[in-house]
Amino acid sequence: MKIIESLEELKQYSQQLKDQGRTLASIESYGDFHEGHGSLMEAATSISDNTIVNIDQWISYGLKKDAEYKKTTFLTDLEFCRSRGVDAVAHIPDGIWNQQETFDFVPPFLKEIINSARRITYQPTQEWTHTMKELRPTFDIAGEKDFYQTRVFRAIVSGLNLPIEVVGVPSHRDSDGLAFSSSNSQLTKAERRKALSMPETLKEISEWSSYPSVKEIKKYFISAIKNAGGQTWFADVCDATTGEPLSVVDKEVALVVATNFGGAFLSDNILISPK
Repeated sequence: MKIIESLEELKQYSQQLKDQGRTLASIESYGDFHEGHGSLMEAATSISDNTIVNIDQWISYGLKKDAEYKKTTFLTDLEFCRSRGVDAVAHIPDGIWNQQETFDFVPPFLKEIINSARRITYQPTQEWTHTMKELRPTFDIAGEKDFYQTRVFRAIVSGLNLPIEVVGVPSHRDSDGLAFSSSNSQLTKAERRKALSMPETLKEISEWSSYPSVKEIKKYFISAIKNAGGQTWFADVCDATTGEPLSVVDKEVALVVATNFGGAFLSDNILISPK
């Protein structure tokens, strides 16, 4: 497995594969790998000749700094990648990118998300964009758990006319139903039991025989999380394809949520359709 530590190496690796007529799948990450990342790697290796994982060194989102809760080291992350058939890992220092991207071509509602508290924030979005410009993989593999991230990436690829297919991979869940996330390690056993109210409430709402107003859907979710001992960071109902906010459930929509249990940021979503 190749370790790439400079922008020049990244460019050379990509060009070499293109010269050989080989496809390349890219996965963006912050390391601290778990089975959710493993599902992305498996998806990548199943559709592409080569797979590269970018372990970004930039970490500062969430209610608690993720770096304080990392359960792995760079070496164990490398071994995880190797065991999943990854061909290369890029670990390029921060600060090399020319941070000039304004994303004027991104729809206003997604641009607002980039500049909001909905996890997919400005600096890592810039770094992902610059990586894609240089690497130009055939596929970018993204987890559907981070719903907005996938929609933002697709909008950027389209706006910049990059020949990249952003492939969304379904959320990978633990045996108790909680979606795998690095933030899960921040939960105590008691907090984890409470956090199960998030996927359980999403599933319950998806099975309703009819849907009230979006306002009522949000109110119900927020109340359920509060009763379980958590807080709702946001609860959005939006177009399942684009991520555009909606006021009524008159087609397939996504209920996209983020909660806080014991200071841990947890995100999830589910697709719902009018009955």
